[in-house]
Amino acid sequence: MFQDIPNEFDINFDGREIDEKAYVLCYDGEKVLCRIDGGAEFPRIGNLKDRPETVFAFSADGIRYFLCLSGRASAEGFEYKSLKAVRGAAQDINKFAAITGFHYYKFHGENRFCGRCGGKLVHDPEKRCMLCGNCGNEVFPKISPAVIVGIIDQENDSIVLTKYAERDYKKYALVAGFAEMGESAEDAVKREVMEETGLEITELKYYKSQPWGLAQNLLIGFLGYVKGSRRIIMDKNELSEAVWVSREKLQVGNEGVSLTEDMMRAFKEGRI
Repeated sequence: MFQDIPNEFDINFDGREIDEKAYVLCYDGEKVLCRIDGGAEFPRIGNLKDRPETVFAFSADGIRYFLCLSGRASAEGFEYKSLKAVRGAAQDINKFAAITGFHYYKFHGENRFCGRCGGKLVHDPEKRCMLCGNCGNEVFPKISPAVIVGIIDQENDSIVLTKYAERDYKKYALVAGFAEMGESAEDAVKREVMEETGLEITELKYYKSQPWGLAQNLLIGFLGYVKGSRRIIMDKNELSEAVWVSREKLQVGNEGVSLTEDMMRAFKEGRI
């Protein structure tokens, strides 16, 4: 998964000025300024045509990454490419940086004014948050907990795969959804499985978690074993397809990015 790429990730805020070796993450919607030659490469501050306003994002393997706050920056030899293209690039640290940095970019775009008093928010110079100069309200990056579950039929050696309804993502995935107020992650799994497939699960087991900056989520992965009827009653508002697929016939991609793919591969290879 992409968060496993860096050997060392440091999220502690670093208020020092940007240096010439630092990379700058410049976004325009769901595109990032980069060049792809196998792996993705971002411009350093010296590559940018105009020195933009930046804020420290994080460090990974000793490299400091900054977020551009000055709109659409430019650099010779670099162009804005979709995050989908970056996801398909070779496994390197900048794949991780692009997805994690996008979380921070969305945070800044969605938090310009205080939700308490309506005052203008500015970045706190000493920590990773936005600060209201009027009422002192502190706004930190949003992280929404979501669950994802591999529904397994041990008798028939199969797993439930789904496709989302009316979304750009057309590949097979697993049942997933957000945890609601007052729910534990385990309760959210059982509710989502029942709502989307009509199946009952038991012996719920934790698998792994994954930060998913593309949607500002923390994904929490589980395995659940079907109990009772194997008949799927699909929620057509959420899904366009929900099917049992045998371990033998399961096909898995090779992006090496998502928890979904990791769980599907683990099932395919007999590790779960």
